[in-house]
Amino acid sequence: MRSKLSVALVAMGLAACSRGAWSTPLPPATVMAHPVVLDETGRILPWPRQAPYAHVSSLAWDFLKRVPAQPNGLPTYYAHSRFEPDSETFEGFSWPHNPAGLYSMLIDSASLWHAFSGDREVVDLVAKLADYQLEHGTTPADAEWAKVPFASAAPYATEYGGADDAWCDYCGRGDGIGVIEPDKVGELGLGYLRLWMITGDAKYKDAALDCAAALVKHVRPGDELHSPWPFRVVAANGIVRDEYGANVLGPIMLFDELLRLKLGDAAGNARARDLAWTWMMTYPMKNDAWSGYFEDIAIMDLPEDNPNQYTPMQLAKYLMEHPERDPEWREHVEHLLDFVIDTFAGDANNERGIQFGAEVISEQHADMAKMASHTARYAAVSAMLWERGGDARLREKAFRSLNWATYACDDRGVVVVGEDKVEGWWFSDGYGDYIRHFLVAMAAVPEWAPSRENHLLRSTSIVTSASYGDAVEYATFDAATDVLRLRARPAKIDVGGVALALREDLAADGFTIAPIGSGDFVVRVRHASGTVRIAFE
Repeated sequence: MRSKLSVALVAMGLAACSRGAWSTPLPPATVMAHPVVLDETGRILPWPRQAPYAHVSSLAWDFLKRVPAQPNGLPTYYAHSRFEPDSETFEGFSWPHNPAGLYSMLIDSASLWHAFSGDREVVDLVAKLADYQLEHGTTPADAEWAKVPFASAAPYATEYGGADDAWCDYCGRGDGIGVIEPDKVGELGLGYLRLWMITGDAKYKDAALDCAAALVKHVRPGDELHSPWPFRVVAANGIVRDEYGANVLGPIMLFDELLRLKLGDAAGNARARDLAWTWMMTYPMKNDAWSGYFEDIAIMDLPEDNPNQYTPMQLAKYLMEHPERDPEWREHVEHLLDFVIDTFAGDANNERGIQFGAEVISEQHADMAKMASHTARYAAVSAMLWERGGDARLREKAFRSLNWATYACDDRGVVVVGEDKVEGWWFSDGYGDYIRHFLVAMAAVPEWAPSRENHLLRSTSIVTSASYGDAVEYATFDAATDVLRLRARPAKIDVGGVALALREDLAADGFTIAPIGSGDFVVRVRHASGTVRIAFE
């Protein structure tokens, strides 16, 4: 029982509170468990204050490197799409695995991070994943869809072959036993090709050519209800489970590279690419039926039933990197951004679409929770369009959305999908499809890269090696144009020992220098293939 004195003190306190003499301060607002940091206008700043985008990328990669082996002898991400963040071993969650899509994302992120940081461990990590997919998740040579990757596997499975969907009355979640996704054949085929360019190991080139051959064999013109390749198909006999998948960009990009490098069946690759491109620009580019990407979503009755933001935003990025493919690229990119804002940036699932000045993006109609990787993708695309002469507001929008996405990462490098913890912790959303967008954004806006450090932010080629010491040295697979942020003005830049000239523009091989503040410089280099060496005073 409380004393009369304590009751009196409580009464006095309540009276004082009612008069405003004192009050208990409200706890600070949080975003994904971090206290939110705001500027003087009330808009969100990044969670880590120093070099935030590079910092969360580094934390995420460091976490992946130390994920321990499970009882099967493999790190968790070999047999699981999701993991438990608070277990000592980061054990897997019982949900269908997504190896082909995950590994293609991780290869993309690893190639960008390797160039940015010189960290070769990430290349070794994704090469081991690719090796495992080739050995344990590739269709037989006598299948109708021969020697291509399975996109799904059962949780805990160490052999990939599609995930049994009997648990949902054969709805398609997890694809089904023996079922592949042709769009992931293209995405991982491109990943294999990139690994060949980085490592020189011919098995990855051969795997990429196998993926392309299967896509060439099965391409069709498509129409409003049928994409050039089905979204889901039984690998052994070619029976279609799911007719429509708008994500044909992975195959297109694979064919682009094979044609450029003069590898494989040139006529077949060109025909398949052109059919897919014509279909994409005729149908989803006009009707916004951007459905069919995620392996754990049920088969939809109609193409417009479950649009997602992944495919339109990846297409927007591609159009800006390859404007020669589309005379109307700017109008199309602006339309794709508007579509994503209108469809996925509104309030949903009891979450605000605008949080502390940041537009926050949902994944797809079937799952409208706000997610960090998709918000970061939207931000990176916005930054790229600003770089190419877009409205100045795009940079501000990109900045705030990227800032919001940093809050998904914690000090351990554990990345949560979003505020809604039911969504969980995914290796795709938190790593493969999270890291790469920060790197793309820093390349578009070099001011966002770390100050007083040296980094290669972007190359039009694959970077095969990179080191940052007294001099900056890196090599590219073929001729390239690169963007770097450097802590000092270069004294000399050479390629293969031949000096490049300082120029006003890059109409020819050479380099340009522009001060960026803090004593740093943005340097752009156009050069032939080989090793670039940047020396300082």
